Amino acid sequence: MNCGKSVFEWTKDGPRVVQPYQCVVGCNTCANLCRGNAIRFPEIDEVREIYRREKIWEKVKEALKAEGKLNY
Repeated sequence: MNCGKSVFEWTKDGPRVVQPYQCVVGCNTCANLCRGNAIRFPEIDEVREIYRREKIWEKVKEALKAEGKLNY
């Protein structure tokens, strides 16, 4: 398993997720590399609905403004 964020760790039984919160939203490299097709992600429409429902972008914008990284 090749993950730039070190989400996985190799064990004697195979790869194991050890840092799930390090996953990058939208990255699916691990799923593409998994020969057993054992890794699944929600469809993009589901993710977009969660972003709308939970107002994720509004929260991100507010956080960026608070950090002085967004000036409009």
